[in-house]
Amino acid sequence: MTKPNVIIYSDGGAKPNPGTGGWAALLIQDGQIDEISGRETNTTNNRMELTAAIMALQALEEASAVEFHTDSQYLKNGITLWMKGWVRNGWLTANKQPVQNQDLWETLHEALQDHDLKWHWVKGHATSKYNNRVDELATAAREQRDAPAMGAVIEKAKTDVYADAKLFVYSSMDYTSKVGGWGVVVETKDGVKVYAGSEPNSSDNQMVLIGCARVLEELAHSSESLAVFSDSEYLTNGMSKWLTGWVKRAWKTASGEPVKNQPLWKRLQLAAQGYSIRWEALEKFEHEHSKRAVEAAKKAVERANTNTKI
Repeated sequence: MTKPNVIIYSDGGAKPNPGTGGWAALLIQDGQIDEISGRETNTTNNRMELTAAIMALQALEEASAVEFHTDSQYLKNGITLWMKGWVRNGWLTANKQPVQNQDLWETLHEALQDHDLKWHWVKGHATSKYNNRVDELATAAREQRDAPAMGAVIEKAKTDVYADAKLFVYSSMDYTSKVGGWGVVVETKDGVKVYAGSEPNSSDNQMVLIGCARVLEELAHSSESLAVFSDSEYLTNGMSKWLTGWVKRAWKTASGEPVKNQPLWKRLQLAAQGYSIRWEALEKFEHEHSKRAVEAAKKAVERANTNTKI
C-alpha cells in the first residue's frame, strides 16, 4: 500500500541556552498546512530540536513517506549518521560514553519506525518560507505570545530581500465613477517616499501598469537593483514571465491575440530597462509599506471624485 506523502519542517531553541525553550513543526499534506508548537523551561537548543521532530512525527495519523526539513545539523546527523551505532552500542557513543539527551533520542527512534523518511538540511534564517515560519512559531511559543498569521510571515520572507530600492505598487477602483487610482511606496537607503495618481475610465490592470511605469521613470536609474511588490499578478507575471514571449511574437499572445493594454506595457518595458528587477506578487497587505500604498491609491480616487464633483 502506498504511503501518503507528508512534508515536515521543524525548529526549536532555547534562550538563554540552557534556559526557556520553544519548539514548532509545520506539516504539509494534500495541500493542508498544520502547525504545532510548545514551550519548556530549563531546556536546551538541542532538546528543543529533538522535541519538535518527535512531536511532528507523533502527530502523523498513519505511516507516511516524509520529506523532513531541518536547519539542525545535530538532528539530521543524529538520525542519518549516528543513531544506528548508538542503538547497536546500547545507546553509548563510539567512546563508550552515554549519549546526551538519550531519553529524547530513544523516543525519536521509536517515532521513526513506521515511516519512510528523507532528511533535508536547510540553512537557517535564509529564504525558505516554511523554515522561517517554524522559527517564528518556536520563538512565539518560547515567549508565550501568539505568532502572526501565516500570510504575514510569507510576505515578510518575500519582502526581506536585498535591493537598492523596494517598490510597493497597488491600485484602487471606484466602479461607479470608473475612476482608478494607483499608489506606490518606494523605500531606499535615503528613506521612504509615497507616489499616487488617478485616471478616469480606467481599470485595476491599467492602474498598476501606469503607477509602476510612472515611478520607474521618476527614479531615473538612481538605483540599480529593485524589488517590486504588488497584489497584481497581472503586473508581476507580465514582467517576469510573459513579456519576452510577447515581444518575440510582435506583441501577440500565445493564442495570436493582440496583447491588451499594449501601449502601457511598452511604456513599462521602456521604463524598466537598465534596472535589475525582482517582481514579487503578495497575497496579503501585512507590510507597512503595502498598507500605505493601498491607502495612497484609495485617496487618489477620492480626490479625483471630489474634483470632478466641484
